[in-house]
Amino acid sequence: MKPLHHLCAFSLCFSAVVCQADEAQQWLDKMGTALREQNYQGTFTYMRGSQFETIKITHQFNDGQELERLFNLNGEPREVIREDSEVVCHHLKSGTPSLNHDVPLGPFSAAFNESLAINHDQYRFSLHGTDRIAGRTTVRLKITPRFDDRFGYQLWLDEETGLLLQSQLLQRNRVLELFQFANIEIGEPLEVALVSSLGTDTLSHRLSPEIQAAVSNNKPRWRVSWLPKGFRSVKVPNSNRLHFTDGLAGLSVFFEGKTSAMPEMTTHLGATTVITRRLKDTEGQITVVGEVPINTARKIAESVEPVIY
Repeated sequence: MKPLHHLCAFSLCFSAVVCQADEAQQWLDKMGTALREQNYQGTFTYMRGSQFETIKITHQFNDGQELERLFNLNGEPREVIREDSEVVCHHLKSGTPSLNHDVPLGPFSAAFNESLAINHDQYRFSLHGTDRIAGRTTVRLKITPRFDDRFGYQLWLDEETGLLLQSQLLQRNRVLELFQFANIEIGEPLEVALVSSLGTDTLSHRLSPEIQAAVSNNKPRWRVSWLPKGFRSVKVPNSNRLHFTDGLAGLSVFFEGKTSAMPEMTTHLGATTVITRRLKDTEGQITVVGEVPINTARKIAESVEPVIY
């Protein structure tokens, strides 16, 4: 009877794991839909490494279109206005422009533009009851990587709508990035103005669309020969970059010509790694930017090679 007892116990445990993964996928689907289609406004904090930002956000969904405004509440006044995938950054002429995003767009900003698909081969998923964030009841979801080539996550999702109210990006249980709403109103009618609130004495720049093509005569000029398992290519039209995602983490490989003066470097801020290196046997360089560990980003950078026809 012992073998049968052990088989039954294993079957029950396996069924529980499958049910949790299915429920986790349902919550991720609900989260992605909520971030795009809910009206909400509030204030969140975003910590990356030693940087700490407090951001006011207003998000409107109307007739299939997303409109969003983010305004930082500490440091120099900066503002982001987004219409679907079109993003315009504004800052005062007297301010100091930054090479980074002018205002952090929050975790998963790129991944949330598409459905988040669970990769069961690369992550384990578990639900850990309820909690309270920004005065609202949340469900806590933990996402643990099976291998060291990517990070883990903890998500706190609004129990009623599925909206993400808090997240932690983790490396071996060490928090690299923290996102948390301090206050939020969900579901109320909103109207997002498309004119900057900073006035006329501002400088603006558009983050998209990208204008430098990484192809010549419809043929790719370079390729990435190694990626962590589970990462897939995401098409970026008319772009000077390749973008990849495993459904949660995202990374981009940018190509720049011989005129680029950026030195070779390896750096990171929070969970974001940046590696720049010269391409072999060609006049140009690449920069890998992504929410992956340094060793993973380095292997990707070393695998980039020109396509020879």
